[in-house]
Amino acid sequence: MAKKNNEIQIEPIFEDLCLAPLFATPVMSLGLDLDVEKLTEWSFQLQNKDNEAVWTNHDLGGWHSNNISEEIHEEFGRLKKEIAQYLQIYHTEVFQGMQFKKNVIQEIDNMWVNINEKHHYNDWHIHPFATLSGVYYIKHDGDKNGDILFKHPEHPQITALHWSSKLVESYNATTASTVNIKPKSNMLLIFPSWLNHSVGVNLNDDPRISLSFNSILV
Repeated sequence: MAKKNNEIQIEPIFEDLCLAPLFATPVMSLGLDLDVEKLTEWSFQLQNKDNEAVWTNHDLGGWHSNNISEEIHEEFGRLKKEIAQYLQIYHTEVFQGMQFKKNVIQEIDNMWVNINEKHHYNDWHIHPFATLSGVYYIKHDGDKNGDILFKHPEHPQITALHWSSKLVESYNATTASTVNIKPKSNMLLIFPSWLNHSVGVNLNDDPRISLSFNSILV
């Protein structure tokens, strides 16, 4: 039977032990060195200019700006260049071996600022019509500001149907039904847009401020 164009075939190597990372979903994380105070001030200026929130069905409170990718601000310009650079690094590393019909790059499609006050959170969602997505944390003050969570594609079956939880002391990144990442200010995350994720409730009196973005192949 001919294989479909979205299928690949891996030849096992019988002579050696082979562990192939099938369907891997790498999440890139790194710290940047930007002026978060300037970016915090700028975020509130954006909110004051356009106080009406852009609502989506996974936003439970909070303010979500319109597309700001064309905004002019010195520190935002630096951030945008950093994001563009690391999108290309992610693309080169993770899509290695994938053949395209022409030379392609990751291009930022849209960007927006999120300001989440106390008790605000974001429910599970993906970012359709994008290739890569990410978030940069402008202001995150630790445990009470809320983690970002990533969901296993087989959640909750992965831990409900395949072994007894009584046998497991702790899980790893392959077997856990969800993986939490605890953000901090100046942290950048990049991940595939199809990876289901949510953001925990902000239990801090101070707002959580982040900048999210999507990229597409061009």
